[in-house]
Amino acid sequence: MKLFFVKITLVSLLFISAFNVLSADVSQAQIEQFKQLSPSQQKALAKNMGIDISALGGLGNNSKAATQSSPSLNELVPVRNTPIDENDPALKSSDETLPGIEAISLQFEKIENTLSLKPFGYELFAGEPSTFAPVSDVPIPSEYVLGPGDSLSIQLYGKETMSYNLPINRQGNVDIPKLGPVNVAGQSFSEAKSLITSIIDERILGVKSNISMGELRSIKVFVLGEAYRAASYTLSSLSTVTQAIYAAGGINDIGSLRNIQVKRRGKVIAELDLYQLLLQGDTSGDISLMAGDVVFIPTVGTTVGIKGEVSRPAIYELKNEQSIAEVISLAGGVKATAYKQVGKIARINKSGLRSVLSVNLLTGQNSQVKNGDTIEVASVLSTLEQSITVKGHIQRPGIYGWYKNIKLSDILRSINDFKAQPDLEYILITRKNPITGKLTSYNVNFADYIKSQQASSDFVLQAEDTVYVFNKQRNRSESLEPLLEVLKAQTQLAELATIVSAKGAVRNPGDYPLTVNATVNDLLNAAMGYTRNSELEYALLARKDKQLNTSVLYIDLTSATAKNISLTALDRLFLFDRNKPRTELLEGLITELRQQADKSKAQNVVSITGDVHFPGQYPYVINMTSNELINLAGGLKESSYLVNADLVRFNHDGIENAEISHQNINPASQFILQSLDNLHIKRIPDWQEKREIELTGEVVFPGSYIIQKGETLNNVIQRAGGLTTEADASAAIFTRAALKKQEAEKIAQLQAQLESETAQIKLTDDEAGSAELTESSALLTQLNSAEAIGRLVIDLPQVLSNNLADIRLDDGDVLYIPKTRESISVIGEVQYATSHLYENGVDFNDYINRSGGLKTRADQERIYIIKADGTVQLASNNNNWFSSQADMLAPGDTIVIPLDLEYKDSLSLWSAVTQIIYNSAVAVAAIGSL
Repeated sequence: MKLFFVKITLVSLLFISAFNVLSADVSQAQIEQFKQLSPSQQKALAKNMGIDISALGGLGNNSKAATQSSPSLNELVPVRNTPIDENDPALKSSDETLPGIEAISLQFEKIENTLSLKPFGYELFAGEPSTFAPVSDVPIPSEYVLGPGDSLSIQLYGKETMSYNLPINRQGNVDIPKLGPVNVAGQSFSEAKSLITSIIDERILGVKSNISMGELRSIKVFVLGEAYRAASYTLSSLSTVTQAIYAAGGINDIGSLRNIQVKRRGKVIAELDLYQLLLQGDTSGDISLMAGDVVFIPTVGTTVGIKGEVSRPAIYELKNEQSIAEVISLAGGVKATAYKQVGKIARINKSGLRSVLSVNLLTGQNSQVKNGDTIEVASVLSTLEQSITVKGHIQRPGIYGWYKNIKLSDILRSINDFKAQPDLEYILITRKNPITGKLTSYNVNFADYIKSQQASSDFVLQAEDTVYVFNKQRNRSESLEPLLEVLKAQTQLAELATIVSAKGAVRNPGDYPLTVNATVNDLLNAAMGYTRNSELEYALLARKDKQLNTSVLYIDLTSATAKNISLTALDRLFLFDRNKPRTELLEGLITELRQQADKSKAQNVVSITGDVHFPGQYPYVINMTSNELINLAGGLKESSYLVNADLVRFNHDGIENAEISHQNINPASQFILQSLDNLHIKRIPDWQEKREIELTGEVVFPGSYIIQKGETLNNVIQRAGGLTTEADASAAIFTRAALKKQEAEKIAQLQAQLESETAQIKLTDDEAGSAELTESSALLTQLNSAEAIGRLVIDLPQVLSNNLADIRLDDGDVLYIPKTRESISVIGEVQYATSHLYENGVDFNDYINRSGGLKTRADQERIYIIKADGTVQLASNNNNWFSSQADMLAPGDTIVIPLDLEYKDSLSLWSAVTQIIYNSAVAVAAIGSL
């Protein structure tokens, strides 16, 4: 939390610096706390977060100095933060001992603690030293005493209309035109006004006058003592003591707010208690100042801090207050949430150490306080007494009042109180022990009560109970996680967590609280029951003892006895799916059983291999039989050999001798197993699974045919009625599943290599690299669309005529037999890849020319021909196998013109890719023509 607070503060400051606005997520308190750090602390904090301190603008406390050099005459800065002593040991930088952000976090925490309780009232008067501008728009009190520097505004109306703004000169006279000087210095404004009015009335007939104050004179006063900036200040003659304090920037932390003195001609003429102004609004002590007055602020007197559940937690200066009650009164009284029975006073004792005293704030409010005390008023607890909390899948969750003998049905009165699809068979209730605070869980099958309305099916609630209602259609793990964490945390060293688990073929596998008197059936209800394919006859219950050793019990959930087995802490129920392997589900349990084995305990594990549905390792229980192990492994297969099975047993004396023995047993017998036994179930000799081959195209009866072990292609073709009259046996395409898998793996490998090469080409910026990237990307697109065929080149005419050339078939083989074709195809680096009608005597160069000729980057020396039967021959002018080039071609052949790869760095890669693309295209085209 500390680290999070520091990070948030710094991020907030960065946003302020960047945009000059305050984010809605940034509190003013965070900004002010950073301001109050000393320059070295600010620098350390910014350095650890990787921030330039200069980038934070005027947020440091050095910005104060800049503003002091040019004080405003028209306004006071509203807030000045109290500086922090950089040399305070509590705030001493700990960068040397706690490197990095941890040190700054600790430092920040100390500063927070220091600033948590502030002296009362100082911020109200805090500001930068300033001077009031001349006052011209405020009412003048009648008792205001005139003097040199003031001016009077005189307006005459009647027979004559004139306006004058007349200053009072150094002799104290105001010179009125036509009337001469009138001495008004030392007179109050009301006296001077009456005097001048009477003179005008006497000397000027038919004229009335209106007299008001003009500009006021300035006075110089001294603000001394513990002012923020003790000095002399020029102020308006209407200024009071508080305004003088404002002008001096407020009061230092060590200055008194309760004994401020006003001295005139060396004598104290008044004392001001600012608490009367702040707490009572009494301004009677805030007298007006005269020129030469001194406002003296002495050091603070006795102080007492008060925090917690009071209206104004702060540090207060005491004057006449002596008791706790009087200090609480200064703080605005206690809040409604205060726990008055318990209070604390932190007091410095005679040994110079801080001790804590307990006090009852109801009966001990007259107790005396001492200088330096800190009173803490505690809060009432947030928990509600005499209440019941209901959570989850109901219409009105929340807190309900508790009363004696209240039942669950009093809160959940009918099915209408639940939301849709509630799980009424598993309502969970937790109860807190009033002494230990530990939780106990209860399970209620509320469906029974809904059906019967019998009191015996209801549940009596107690105060502070919590009721959980779940949805049948949703996983409840998230809802239970906080409760499970509490159950784990309350477990002591010698105890087991009151948690049980349901794993495997249940509708909602996971951990659940162990409820009082819980049974296996209760756990099944918590897990919303078992799945449709659950194997109920052979479930497994794993249990831990106090030494955390695991034991296993196999149970038959089709019997009521098994469902009523009582559960204990950390029990785990495993249910197997009839159609899924059990290895992953049991892996952790098998590991536990192996790890807990020692000289005194055997490895309680057995294994089964061979012709069963789910071979593997399984937990061993005493007197376990071979038949039980077979059933745990999903049972025998149809192909299982029932005459005997091979049992391998590991024997040892526990000291120095060990041996392995073999014996044949009846798989269906109740042979008693031992730990570490291995049972191998054999398969019936010559057992064959269903094996098929597919014949498509020009056969008399195309389709899928079941084949026997060792059956040949010729035999299956004869079973299918042979070939049709339009069949081209020499162009047959034969594919095999194993070869198709290998080819797919090869394509995937080439895709990865080509993608890597394409990515490297993208890093080059030259023109050649750009062209190569285009070609590489195009080639990659073609490779991605290439289809694995798994073609095995065969000579079908030889297969049909010669038994020695016949082929033994495998499961998944496919034979495609096309019609007789009369075309020659041209693909690759030609201007227009297409097919041409076969003409006798035309060579491959003629067909290439008919396709527009070769492209610039065609490899003329490596042109090859894919024959209709899948064989490949190089189209060379010097080929001695043929009497002429035309003799090389036959209907159904494909001429391939590859890309010239000599300019490529990765010649072998591109060659392999293009070969797969061309071969796949030829085979797919042939198959697609069927």
